[in-house]
Amino acid sequence: PINKPQAKAQWVKLISLFQNLEIKVETISPKVNLPDMVFTADQGLVKDNLVVLACFRHQQRRPETKVYQNWFKKRGFQTLHLPKGFYFEGGDALRAGNKIIIGHGFRTNPQSLPIIAKLLKTPIIGLELINPRFYHLDTCLFILNPKTAFYYPKAFASASRKKLNRLFPNLINLPQKEAQFLAANSLNTDHQVIIQKKTPIFARKLAQLGYRVHQIDIDEFTKAGGGIHCLTFTTQAN
Repeated sequence: PINKPQAKAQWVKLISLFQNLEIKVETISPKVNLPDMVFTADQGLVKDNLVVLACFRHQQRRPETKVYQNWFKKRGFQTLHLPKGFYFEGGDALRAGNKIIIGHGFRTNPQSLPIIAKLLKTPIIGLELINPRFYHLDTCLFILNPKTAFYYPKAFASASRKKLNRLFPNLINLPQKEAQFLAANSLNTDHQVIIQKKTPIFARKLAQLGYRVHQIDIDEFTKAGGGIHCLTFTTQAN
């Protein structure tokens, strides 16, 4: 079971770390019966002033979309929707420079990708996920920069592993234990990386690549399948 006071304390520490790193933080008020609202990364995908809102696979999460739609509209974003029957969750979307990469297989269906590409007027690179433990792309792929990424190979279909090798000249394997602690679900900002504790190999490799590493414990959220990246929606690309 999740220790709610401990989860709140961990969330507050994460916000404090963001602020210490001079990252501008906005929050959204929680709503009753929507516990997964805290996983803000899942809410959609932003490009410029456009946001494609999530169309959640599971019914329990669908009411979150209206709450976040209002939040985005108040801040001047134009909100876009997928047609009925198409699923997309923001945890499946990552950026590599000017490229947008979207995972599909569990929470996002592949048929959604060309629609998102059309809505945002930008090409989309698709990757097939095959391991239900890694149900969003941001749980098994961490993009450090346009040439370097960390990933857990067993989360991806063979063709998608080959695609990743073509996309990233420096593609680094995450060990299974650290992948399961959601090492990939980290946040990279201005040559600094915020990562989950209990991922020492990942931390060491980041430091060797010249990045400053900040480790923080958010294990109450990993019990629910989310990490640092899941708890963060970035409205402005690095």
